[in-house]
Amino acid sequence: MKESTKTLKTNSAVSVKKITITAMFAAIVTVATAFIKIPSALGYAHPGDSMVYLAACVLPGPYGIIASSIGGAMADLISVYPQWILPTFIIKGLNAVPFVLCRMILKKRNKDNRIINLPVLLMLIPTTAVTVFGYFIGNWLLYDWAGAVAELATWWLQPGVGAVIFIAVGLGLDALKFKQKILPKFMR
Repeated sequence: MKESTKTLKTNSAVSVKKITITAMFAAIVTVATAFIKIPSALGYAHPGDSMVYLAACVLPGPYGIIASSIGGAMADLISVYPQWILPTFIIKGLNAVPFVLCRMILKKRNKDNRIINLPVLLMLIPTTAVTVFGYFIGNWLLYDWAGAVAELATWWLQPGVGAVIFIAVGLGLDALKFKQKILPKFMR
């Protein structure tokens, strides 16, 4: 009986740690999206997408998707864009999916030990397409066709800025051997 209780406690601790780290990433996505503004010729960008990509690259699959969805939706809630909560929840979750799928393949090949590598960098292409297409559809449904077309050019800026920041942060974390030395201590 004691053995099964010990196993249950250990498994519960792992779940609580994963949930806690997922919540922390959701908060990071929220803050990076809602509060950090990078001025540009087309208005502003934010580093929120970079944190979506990072969450998907370091958290176990479903946790990265959940952190991305919740973080993006919460940013819209506190930024007074409630009409975008559901579209953003869906889009940011879908933004994480290419990275999660890529990591599943890398993990099978025992090559999921870095944040930045060629397969992960290639995932910036489908995640950008998800952002552009997703917000185009969102604009069309929430407003109209003309509004969606008018904003189409600006939706490329956000994932581009996010990609640059993600690469810089990812390379820095890789230099610290984050996935090999630091992250495993928290995910036990």
